[in-house]
Amino acid sequence: MAELIHPDIVLEELCSQATTRTESALRTLSAVLAEQSQIEPLDFSIVTIGRLSKAQGGPSTQTIRNRTGKHFQQLIDAWAAYSGTTRKKPLSVRQKQLLNSNDQHILDSIDDPVIRAVVGSLIAERNKYRDQLNVLKANADIVIDRTQPINQSHTHLDSEKQHQNSAMTPLELEAIRDAISDEKILAMEWVVTPTGQVKDKYGHEIYRRGYVHVLNKLLEKQGS
Repeated sequence: MAELIHPDIVLEELCSQATTRTESALRTLSAVLAEQSQIEPLDFSIVTIGRLSKAQGGPSTQTIRNRTGKHFQQLIDAWAAYSGTTRKKPLSVRQKQLLNSNDQHILDSIDDPVIRAVVGSLIAERNKYRDQLNVLKANADIVIDRTQPINQSHTHLDSEKQHQNSAMTPLELEAIRDAISDEKILAMEWVVTPTGQVKDKYGHEIYRRGYVHVLNKLLEKQGS
């Protein structure tokens, strides 16, 4: 595993290439990020950081999101990685409750924090829609086919339940496809290596080796 670079080093490198005004904004943003790194749960999402930064006279959420705000995004990424997380919004209490023991086992088996965050978000969303589906089923008329033997009917229901538990929703599949689409890679000016690693145009690692491969495997398992 590559050694983490202290965000202050990234800050100074960004400031050395910035205008006086941008340097001031970067230093204000860094102070906000340093303070945020001490608060649990760790939240380095652009929405949260932008709100806190604007209150301190730093760049706002929209400024950070703009195409000209890549240096701000790089600084946020540096602080997030140094703190052991990502820019993704942490799961809420409700989302965590939606993760059953089997889902948690899957997440625990994923070493890469970025991939773990992506899969965790997809699982939580899948479980939310499954709960909604179960509510609809509970309020629907139930028709029992008595033409099948009891054991055969139970086998069919068990098989159907297992399929529902493992299948992803179209929304989840679309999210994965978008994450590794050629359009997204091109728009972000990223480069995908043969090992599935994603780097930015400067050669800096965005996602670790295997990132693209594991998402492709998820799509293949879902028959997408």
